[in-house]
Formats: sequence, structure tokens, C-alpha cells
Amino acid sequence: MADRAPSWLGRFARDARGVAAVEFALVVPVLIVCYFGLAEFCQAYMAQKRTIHTTSQVADMVARAPTTSRAQIDEIMDIGSLIMQPFPEAPLDIRVTAITRDNNGVARVTWSRGRGMAPLTGVQTVPAGLIANGEMIIMGEAAYDYVSPLDTLLPNATRFQGRHYLRPRLTDQIPCTDC
Repeated sequence: MADRAPSWLGRFARDARGVAAVEFALVVPVLIVCYFGLAEFCQAYMAQKRTIHTTSQVADMVARAPTTSRAQIDEIMDIGSLIMQPFPEAPLDIRVTAITRDNNGVARVTWSRGRGMAPLTGVQTVPAGLIANGEMIIMGEAAYDYVSPLDTLLPNATRFQGRHYLRPRLTDQIPCTDC
């Protein structure tokens, strides 16, 4: 009886049938996680790019107007929400602000309008050299909270933000009649 045990174990150790199935069973979960992770990364990247594009487009459309109003800015923000499709518009926050640098070099908010973001007031910091004294600039901002299964692992990694500064195109100043 003692002779049979070692021969049985020896046959078992030399038997290579089923090795591919075991290796496949070990590798497949890793490949599935990689596949879904890459798909989720691509979706998040697309949402981030659309957020930045929305920011620039909203600011650009306001900068093209000779004058504006609350209703016009709200309509432009609606267009910004359309740019975000196929992503839901609910987590999108947008703000458009006109900033004028006075003759003393202080940049102050002329008017501001936001959806999901509070309008700005008072003195604002503008990047150096962007506008001279007496000039206006339109600042567009957007923030988007992308909902992802990765939020549990990386809680703040899926909040995308963008900011763009554009000069008025047709006039030096863009007044807002009712802002």
C-alpha cells in the first residue's frame, strides 16, 4: 500500500491537463477589471473634456455679444448644457463674469451670472498681463460632478473644473442691462 501512494502523487504532479483552464480562471478577473476600468476612464475623460469645452464656448458666446442681459446669458448657459450631452446636465455648474480693470489696476467684477454657482462680486484676481487698465475680460467657469463607481476609492477625482478668459469681440465693454 505504501508503494501506491507515491506513484499516484507522481502521476498527479506530472499531469498537465487543465493547466490552461486554471491559468485562464486566474487571469480573466484581472482582464475584466482592466476592461471596465478603461471604459470608465474613457467616459470620465470625455466628461472632463466636455466640461472644458462648455466653459470656453459659454464664455466665447458671451464675448461675441455687443450687449447682454440675464435672459441671453441664461440661454447661452442652456447651450452649454447641450454641449455636455450625453452626460446629464444636473451636476453642471456654470458662471459667466465680466471683470474690468480700473485706472488704478484693480480688477473688479462688472457683472456676474451663475447657474449652480454664486455670482461673483468685488475685486477679483486676473492673471498678470491679461488685461490693461480700462479693459474688460469675460471669465467663464464650469464645474461638473461626474458620477463614477470610482468615487468610493477616489472621492474628489471626478469633479472637473474649467476656467477661460476671453476678451470682448465687438466692443471694449459688454454691458449687462439687468444683471
